[in-house]
Amino acid sequence: MNAASTLTCDGVVLRPLLISDAAALFVALSDGETQRFRRAEMHKNASETERYIIDTLARSRAAWAITQDHGEALGRLALREPDTGVGEFGIVIRRDAQGRGLGTQAIALAAEWAFSALGMTTLRADIDAENAASIALFSRCGFAQTAYLPGHRTTKLGLRDTVILSKTRAAA
Repeated sequence: MNAASTLTCDGVVLRPLLISDAAALFVALSDGETQRFRRAEMHKNASETERYIIDTLARSRAAWAITQDHGEALGRLALREPDTGVGEFGIVIRRDAQGRGLGTQAIALAAEWAFSALGMTTLRADIDAENAASIALFSRCGFAQTAYLPGHRTTKLGLRDTVILSKTRAAA
């Protein structure tokens, strides 16, 4: 169930992810550098990206297209709930849209919404230990490393170490 609300801040608009975002997101999901640390292979066509969006919507508590001023999807942010009250973010942003602060604003908006609207107590990100850009992104958003898991997952790069970053809801 995709419970995503439209969230906005300083020109960044998170809106519910749509299957029609496939062509725009294919740009990121077919880019070898953008997808370097992803578990799955790069997408070969927009139909594969459509199936990915359908799967994301089915498996996520909320999923957004990351846009600037309601333009095309420059990325996607998904929030899964693996345990009651615990959310896990996954994000991808097209290479041509990186470095603009979109990811930082998107995560900040979605985290605030997850804590307030969904009542989640903890948010986390499961990141390849060598993915310095993603670790820095979540750190800028107030996430801190809570675990280092050697050999935690297998990707197209082989057996990989994982860093878990977490953020807890502020006490009332």
